[in-house]
Amino acid sequence: MTPKKTIVIVGGGFAGLELIKQLKHSKNHQIILVDLNNYNFFPPLLYQVASGFMEPSAISYPFRKILRRNKNVRFRLGTLQEVIPAEHKIILSNGELHYDYLVMATGAETNFFGNKNIEEKLCP
Repeated sequence: MTPKKTIVIVGGGFAGLELIKQLKHSKNHQIILVDLNNYNFFPPLLYQVASGFMEPSAISYPFRKILRRNKNVRFRLGTLQEVIPAEHKIILSNGELHYDYLVMATGAETNFFGNKNIEEKLCP
């Protein structure tokens, strides 16, 4: 039996979670999701929460709950600091991970449309 290949996915947004959804039943891969937060967050609906139309849990959901039924998927909290391609290794704020495949799914920069107060509260 060949050993499982390790896929490290940096970023738990839509792209990272969609890739996990596609690979979660693979018997050939061990998947590690790395994110600087322990939850998936959808800020475009923040105004709905602020106005009382939605609960905060509707736009923020813990990764461990999302991933708990997937036997080949693990979550690692940490901030990516360095990628060392020659060694198939990434350095995180709290350790390092080795990979066979590295997926960078860090997303895009959030636009707060000039609302400095919101930006300071969400991105201290």
